[in-house]
Parts: sequence; C-alpha cells; structure tokens
Amino acid sequence: MELLAHSGRASRGLGPQCYSEHVLAVRTAALRNVEAALWYCTIPEPAFKTMVGWAATFHDLGKLDPNNQQILRTSERGRLSPNHVDAGVAHLRSVRQVEAAIAVYGHHIGLCDLPTEMAKDEQNRQDPSLAALRDYKCKLGTDASLAELLALHRQFVADEPPDSSRFRRKLGGLERRLLLSCLVDADHGNTARFYGNEPDLEPAEPRWEERLAALDTYVTELAAKGGVRAAMRSELYRACRDASPEPLIQACNGPVGSGKTTAVMAYLLRAAKALGLRHIFVVLPYTNIIRQSVDVYRRALVFPGEDAEKVVAAHHHQAEFREPDFRYLTTLWDSPIIVTTAVQFFETLAANQTARLRKLHQLPGSAVFVDEAHAAMPIHLWPFMWNQLKSLAQDWRCRIVLGSGSLTEFWTNERIMGAGKTESIPAMIPADLRVAGSLSEKRRVHYESRPEPLSLSSLCDWIQKTTSGPRLVVLNTVQSAAVVADAIRRQGHHVQHLSTALTPDDRERVMQRVRARLKCSNFIDWTLVATSCVEAGVDFSFGTAFRERSRAASLVQIGGRVNRHGEREAGTVWDFVVNDPLLTVHPDFKHTRDVVEDLFRKRMWDQDSTRLMTYALEQEFKRDSGEDKIADLWRQEIQGSYPRVAELTRLITADTRLVVVDPSLVEAIRQGEPIERRHLLRHSVQLWSSKIRDLALNQIGLGLELYAWDYEYDPDFLGVMEGILRQQRIRESGFALV
Repeated sequence: MELLAHSGRASRGLGPQCYSEHVLAVRTAALRNVEAALWYCTIPEPAFKTMVGWAATFHDLGKLDPNNQQILRTSERGRLSPNHVDAGVAHLRSVRQVEAAIAVYGHHIGLCDLPTEMAKDEQNRQDPSLAALRDYKCKLGTDASLAELLALHRQFVADEPPDSSRFRRKLGGLERRLLLSCLVDADHGNTARFYGNEPDLEPAEPRWEERLAALDTYVTELAAKGGVRAAMRSELYRACRDASPEPLIQACNGPVGSGKTTAVMAYLLRAAKALGLRHIFVVLPYTNIIRQSVDVYRRALVFPGEDAEKVVAAHHHQAEFREPDFRYLTTLWDSPIIVTTAVQFFETLAANQTARLRKLHQLPGSAVFVDEAHAAMPIHLWPFMWNQLKSLAQDWRCRIVLGSGSLTEFWTNERIMGAGKTESIPAMIPADLRVAGSLSEKRRVHYESRPEPLSLSSLCDWIQKTTSGPRLVVLNTVQSAAVVADAIRRQGHHVQHLSTALTPDDRERVMQRVRARLKCSNFIDWTLVATSCVEAGVDFSFGTAFRERSRAASLVQIGGRVNRHGEREAGTVWDFVVNDPLLTVHPDFKHTRDVVEDLFRKRMWDQDSTRLMTYALEQEFKRDSGEDKIADLWRQEIQGSYPRVAELTRLITADTRLVVVDPSLVEAIRQGEPIERRHLLRHSVQLWSSKIRDLALNQIGLGLELYAWDYEYDPDFLGVMEGILRQQRIRESGFALV
C-alpha cells in the first residue's frame, strides 16, 4: 500500500500525494535553496547543507504512523494525531543532528523558545514523557514505534544524508532562521504546487549590466528636460553610480528631491554586477510610495517582452499564510528587484513564524537599499537590526545602503549602540554636495508651531484660512485623517483623502489625481488630508503643510513635500496638536511629541537636518528607556527565545489581518478558485483584528488569515473608513436611514 504525505481534495478532483514524492521533492528543493545561499557565504560551513538534508529527509516521518495514514486516506482536512513532527525530531536527536531537529520541530510552529525546550531535558528523569523539542502527549508512543517508522521510511526513501558534518559551534539566530527558511520554503512550496495553486515559474533574469545601461539612458533623458534641480540630481547620480562596491554598508544622505530613487539604484546595479549578486531590495517605510518607486524602476529597467511584475516585484502588504490552501499567496523574494516595506523586511530578519521566514533564504547575496531609513523602525530596534545587516554583509556577501533626506547617524551614538560600539560608515555623496544641499534646504522650507490644542472645527477653519493652498494636512491615525477629510468636504471645500483605508490600486488613483491637481496652477484652493503614508519619498510639492505633532523626523519629512523642487520662494510646515473625541490619539508618540515641542522652544529648526535629527533621536531615546529595551532584546536573542524576539521586534505592534475589498475576489476565494498573489495585494487593506471583531467581518476560507469587507467602500475618497464612520454614526445616534 502506498504511503501518503497529504490527503486528496475530492471537490477539486485531486488524489492524495504519496510520501516518497513529497519527501524527495522537499529535499531536492531545500538543498537547492541552501546551496544557492551558501554560494555567498564568506566562511564555508559544510554542516549547513548537511543539516538541511537531514531535516528535509525526516521532516514528515511521523506521517507514517498508522493512525496518521488512516486520517490521510479518509479525511481531506483531518487533524493528524499523533503529532507528525515528533518522530522526525526523535530520530534526528538520536543521531546528534540537533540543529536539524530544531528546524523540523519548528517547520510548522516556527522557531521555538530554546530555554524552555532545554529545561524539559532536565525534567526527563522525573517524567520520561518530557524532553527538549518533543511532544509530551506522544513522546513515549513515538519512542516505542520509531524503529518501525524508520523501516517504513527507508523502503521508499532509501538514501540518507551523509553523517560526516555536524556543527561544532552554537548557531546564531540569523543562521537558524536562514536554515529553517530553506526547509519551510521547500515544504510549503511543494504542498502548494501539489494542490494546484502555486505555479512553478522561472524567475526573470537579473541582466544587471543591461539594466544599468538602461538606467543611464533613462536618467540622461530626464536630465535633458532640465528643471530647477537638474544639475544637482546629475551630480548625485554620478556620485552614487561611481561609488565603490567594496564597503559593506554606506550612507546616502541626499537632500529632498535629489533623485535618490535612481541614483542609489545605479549603485545597487553596479554592485550586483561586480559581485555577482542575485537580488536587489529597495526597502521603503510606507506602502503608498512602493507604487511610485516601482513605476520608476519598471519604466527604466524592464525590457520589451519581459513581465514587468516578475522583474520588479511590489510587496504592498504583509501576505504570509500558514493555511495550506493559502500558502501559494505568500509573498516571496524571488524576483531580481524587490520593492518592499520596512515592516516586511525587518520583521522577517527577526521572525520566528514559518510563513514569514519562508522567503528569508533569498536574502544572502543581495544589495539592499533602506530608503528613508530614519522612518524604518523605532530607534531602540536599530542596534539589533544593525547587527543583522552587518551579519548579512560580512557573512553572506550583501551590500547595504542607508538613505534619507534627514538621516539620523545612530551608529555614532554610544548611548544607542553601546559603550565602545560606535562605527563609521562611508558616505556615498561628497561633502561639498551635501553642504550645498543643506544650504538649499534652509532656503526652501521653514517650520512653525501652533501650540494650543485644536478641536475638529477649529482645525478645519484654521487650515482653510491660513493659506489659499494647495495644502497638505497629515494626521497621526487613519480615523483622524478620514474624519478631517470628511469634515472639510462637508464644509463645501475641495479635498482629497489618502490613507491605508484605501486599497493600493485606489491609493494610486488618488495619487494620480493629486499630481494632476498640483500641476494645475489655476486651481490651488484645495487640500489633501492624509496619514504618515505621504511623509517620506512621495513626489508631491505643496505650498503649505500641516502636521499633527508626532516625531521630529516626521516633521522634517513633511517638509520634503513642501516647495519640493524650489518652485516657490519658500514653503511653510506647521506643527499642531489636537484635542477632540473624534480625533484618535496615536499611542506611539507620547515621548516624541515632547521632543518636538522642546525643539521649537529652543529654536533649533534652522539647523542642518542631519545634526537636528541626530539630536532629536538621542532625546527620544533617553525619554523612552531605550537602553532597557535594547538590553532585553539582545538577551532574548542570545539565549534563543525566538518567539519573544519576534514579538519585541514588531515594527507595527497592532495585530492586523488582510481584508479583501473586491467582491469578485472574495467570491473566487470562497469558491476555492486559484487567484493571483498580486491581485490579492492590490485589492485588500490591512485592519486591526480588534476592528475586525467589532465589525464582525466574515472569514474567507479556513483559519483567521483572510476576511471579506462587508460594509460600504468608497474607492474615490474614504475607502473602508466610509463604512466604519457610518457604523460609528449609527451607534452614536441609535438608528440608521435605509
């Protein structure tokens, strides 16, 4: 009788998958993954490949238990019992492949808490059902049947990995994450392909040299069109393009509107060509600027006949699924150029969950541009992430660029990095160009503050009366932005709204309307109300901006959306505070708001932006007990408490879920029809799980990973906030008109 690895799906005409087919396919793919990563490893370690081979070979050994075979034959979605992971772990521990056992133990539940697991070994004498990495519910039964399970396994998977290489040192957290990634990607990918969802497609060719030549042509043609800052952009492009690929980490502190998007890409392409790298990552702080950057890269770098979305991949949301039916929708880092969010990139570097780690093995041998690095994460996370980036650069041949128009040089601060741990990294841009840019910034925009708290009505009146426009208003929360935009519209004024309440496709349409309005010199009396999603990297140029008090870096970045190209004599950015029950308070800015107030009180806003931001950063760090948070994070990582590390490194602490807005897409998912990953991302939003519970949204499929939007949705203005605000008004008034 054929042994099984997966049950069939009769509703889709699929029979079961046999055990040997799955195990051999997973082993082949996992070894391919680790070999590709090891090609870039600067210190050869044969045990990496050996461990992956052992883990892949025995990861599903427990499925051969007679009870599990019965479930696989008779139930499409039955829960396996006993735990099918336990047998593989037991065997791997018996042959002293401990790192392989850790990977197998975590290939569904994620990297475990090693101190908790190791403590079980201490208790084994008193309770033989307890042991590290073992399931106490079935350990004794597994031990009794292990020889029989191995005999069955060897009938169908005869060859085993070599027993010669074992790790002679303790692995670091990043290494364990990379190794688990190799296994998980192979396992999840094979399962998804068996069920007919995930296509087995060849990635696009890198063609680095050709794409660099194409970018040169694109930038030359742009420069020929002239403009106020054309000369500065050309100088910056040449400086970045000619920068040596030898330094592992470099800084690019270019002024606002200086063309960093293309200039740093020129360096990344040149470094990828010189070092034989396989991927280029552009890491951005906000989802809405992904589309802007992606559009530039696709115009400049994609050749006729190529699939633009395979060459330059855009990852708008976290899309990572553990449910087998949805695994094919997980975002993967397999394109030559990947444009993603800081949340997705950095949380992956510290993750423990398998769905998130699946793509990590693609990172070795990559060039990485962390754009708007000042906004990438809370400052207390930078020492840990800096170490991850350094490990990737030193041990896995990556190249890293940190860029921003207001770069905070945290790596020079002993308070943040630790006593004696400060570092110096080279600057891509020559000093004279940086000085000229700083002087230009002081002339371009200035900062003012209105200290008294404003109600909703007084805020809207002040915005309309302060200047004729065009105006940019940025609030700290999605709800506040929607409430202010709606209030201005109800007053009869021209207003646009932009936030993550809109799907990526609808945000792009709003941005196109905003750009068109900004080009119309005869139409200036209008307002864009938005969240922080517009504060970094967006090519907007308003006459005046109003920013709800949050962080010093946010205020400086909003300055980059005012008089951006020097088309006016000067622009003004107003700082303000609110006090209104309809305008929600963001909990993350408690300490940083005090720093902004302090900077205005000390009249420091005319300083060089790098000096200003570095000072503000240190003040924020002191007020937020940063040293304690850093010490706790390092302690958890060193001892191997990986679930806790993942929790402590969350860039967005809110528990969010993907909510599908497009009704036709919702119906397709409910009917079990395969859908495209990029289509899902374009037509969904992220909502807090608490909001999902409040609205009683319906799940799509199994688990708690996808939900359907069941309320009003306004694609042109408020997005899902149209339905949310309507529900709030119904609750407040106690009735609804139908």
